[in-house]
Amino acid sequence: MKVIIYGKDNCPNCAKTKMLCQIKSLDFDYQTVGSDISIDDLTSKIGHAATSLPQIFLDRDNAITYVGGYDELRARV
Repeated sequence: MKVIIYGKDNCPNCAKTKMLCQIKSLDFDYQTVGSDISIDDLTSKIGHAATSLPQIFLDRDNAITYVGGYDELRARV
């Protein structure tokens, strides 16, 4: 399983999400909104406007599932 995180600099929940992945030894890919991905592309991925960050997906054997934010990820892992 791989965690895909879309976040931004100076975002406390984005930093907590990366730390959670490190503590749980989860492989993750972090993409910065605005430089690695545009907000429009992120919105099209999640199917609604991204009103907060991070936005998190799980990739299990190329089956990608939208999780939500930090609290939703923490509840799953």
